[in-house]
Amino acid sequence: MTIFFVSSTDPATRANHAIALQMVEQSDVNLFAENATRERLHTEFQTDPPQNLVFAMSHGSPNALWDSNEEEALAAHDAANLQGYKIFCWACHTAKELGQSFAAQGSTWWGYDCAITAPDARPPYLIVFRDILLSLKQRFPAGVDAASVAVVFATIKAECDDAEIRFEEAGASDDDDAMSIYSCCNQIWQHLCVWLAGQGHPIFHPDAPRSSIFG
Repeated sequence: MTIFFVSSTDPATRANHAIALQMVEQSDVNLFAENATRERLHTEFQTDPPQNLVFAMSHGSPNALWDSNEEEALAAHDAANLQGYKIFCWACHTAKELGQSFAAQGSTWWGYDCAITAPDARPPYLIVFRDILLSLKQRFPAGVDAASVAVVFATIKAECDDAEIRFEEAGASDDDDAMSIYSCCNQIWQHLCVWLAGQGHPIFHPDAPRSSIFG
């Protein structure tokens, strides 16, 4: 069971929400739009889901994941109460201080340590982004050590490479928003950052850029 947390407050998060609606699986606990609040999220934590999984799509900062009320859905001080969780955040900057704090307390954090571009939720691009993000949602729990994380990285990069071909076939290169479409697709794997539980340094794809102008 995955707690699926998706805010919808502005164009970027509304695009996330449109794609997330196509990613729902039967076992998910869906906290979408106005239900994507700190209170609702932490109420679900009290149910102690056996797999301790969270997949979030929202705004973020180096020390917080933000909810639909622009409050801290997750902050560093929450880490001690959420030991053993596996959390994926499609949100800007959360793999900086926040990811490190959760790893130090025994959770695994997948996220981004820089600003990221929102996906394009217009057809036919929506289905391509849906496929990549759904694959991440299904695969990230398997990343329990450096070797298994590397397998997820390799799979997602291959899917992003394939997505670029699909975008091209859909006419994305001639779209006014072409730069954003391709940038988002590349960022999904290039800037993905994993803090394994108990580790003091994050893991990146070996081919990822070593620095980012987006940070």
